[in-house]
Amino acid sequence: MKEKVLKVNESPYRVLSLFTGCGGLDLGFEEAGAETIVAVDNDFEACKTLRHNRPEWNIFEGDIRDYNPAVRDVDIVIGGPPCQGFSSAGKGDPSDPRNFLWREYMRVVERVKPRAMVLENVSALTHKKNGDHLTGIMTALEAQGYNFTYGVLNAADFGVPQARRRLVVIGLREGVPTMPEPTHAGRHVTVRQALADLDGNFDEEFSHMPPKHAPHVAARWAELDPGETDPNYRRARLDPDKPSTTIRAGGGYGPKGDHLAGFHPPIHPWQPRQLTVREAARLQSFPDDWAFKGSKTAQGRQVGNAVPVKLGEAIGRHVVGMLRAQDAEKSDREQTA
Repeated sequence: MKEKVLKVNESPYRVLSLFTGCGGLDLGFEEAGAETIVAVDNDFEACKTLRHNRPEWNIFEGDIRDYNPAVRDVDIVIGGPPCQGFSSAGKGDPSDPRNFLWREYMRVVERVKPRAMVLENVSALTHKKNGDHLTGIMTALEAQGYNFTYGVLNAADFGVPQARRRLVVIGLREGVPTMPEPTHAGRHVTVRQALADLDGNFDEEFSHMPPKHAPHVAARWAELDPGETDPNYRRARLDPDKPSTTIRAGGGYGPKGDHLAGFHPPIHPWQPRQLTVREAARLQSFPDDWAFKGSKTAQGRQVGNAVPVKLGEAIGRHVVGMLRAQDAEKSDREQTA
């Protein structure tokens, strides 16, 4: 077969991925015409997932503070620094040391000087108590010569069957960046559309095994209406005809108000149980051929921490589109010079 020759503005853009997790944002950028050349993460189980699904990726498994990039010709740096210290769902501790890892993100950006950067985080980063960090990110971008924009995007507006609001910062070394426009506003994908064909097809290798619950808990959940919250566990039953509530990495609360360990996703819309990892992954718009590695809890944590793939794709297409437009304009100038 003859090798396809790519035009100058169709070549895959080279991505350096930080805080990669299990690869949701990378998968989205891959669909948009980019390729991850290096992925950096310190979670060994997430790295197992990455190596299984993309053995060709160069993966740095370790603390980002120990990562000194040697790669060159990076087009885009992407990543979402840890958000537990900012998140409204957690303790939101402003002194959490993880709050400052965005500085490591910006250190890498300064080192490799990409044409574009995308930083993703929880929408709570825009709150007043976290404002110093957002200001710090913007100040660092200005100091490095980037034009930037930012906004809060709802994943449901981009074809993800989940209401998930995320802050996205986009920077360009040349040109004026813009934010992507919603593709599914007013026509959201529902939980039913995402999960209907999974009923009864349980498979541990597919990360689709139902959790076991005490009979009295299952009986109580069976009585919940769509969207109704179990007051004992502060967990809602999903409404099948709406996008899911936000899939979180773990936690949740028990009947005594105590914080629970492990992965505790929402209650299934028509069965009296929590979602399986695969169902949660569907609501994060992961393709079914993306395999998750590690324990069930580790898999659930990976899914909950991920950027929804279709949201990543929308961001990726927008950023890649801006770079391709720049390349096409440059090519036209060179041809007419």
